Amino acid sequence: MKYKTAISIGLLALAPLTVHAQKIYMCKDAAGKTLTSDRPIPECSGNIKELDKQGIVRREIKPPPTAAEKEQMKKEEEQKKADDLAAAERKRNDKAILSRFRNEEDIAVARKRNVDLMQDQIKRENTAIANLEKKRKDVEAQMPAAKGKKNVEAALNKSIEEIDAAIKDSKKRVQDYEAEAAQINANYDQTLKRYRELTTAPAAAK
Repeated sequence: MKYKTAISIGLLALAPLTVHAQKIYMCKDAAGKTLTSDRPIPECSGNIKELDKQGIVRREIKPPPTAAEKEQMKKEEEQKKADDLAAAERKRNDKAILSRFRNEEDIAVARKRNVDLMQDQIKRENTAIANLEKKRKDVEAQMPAAKGKKNVEAALNKSIEEIDAAIKDSKKRVQDYEAEAAQINANYDQTLKRYRELTTAPAAAK
């Protein structure tokens, strides 16, 4: 009986609003006070109840997101965009793999061709290093005869410094070419793996 009375009192409280509005919005503020209006209420601390003119709840409206919730939503949206871009890029790569390679032998041939280019560069640099080291020894051999001759000694020392710098540069290039060859092999390992995934029956059927 008390429950029915409470409902009646609540509906009476809404009466002035229902005269002019087809919808009534009801919620509680941060202090727990019940608020009613003919439009959504910004002061609501929780869900807003939307009632029709008979006082029946038709739906609940979630409150506006907090600053922290907005930031989280932004992060999730950015992550989704990144995931979508990654998926699109993967799809393009898959298409390129299937277009370029007819079989695993094609992948092996392409791998060898690219690695061989790096090996040729490494051989050239190693040859250059060997020649420079020989040249350095030749210059060193001249040092005893130049002893006491400041100008000659200075020229020979400068030549040795230049040779050492050239050797250092060539050794650095060798390291770079070796690293690039290793990366090429790693890339073709991934290509071969993906090619096998794409050409197996379950993957091909997708």
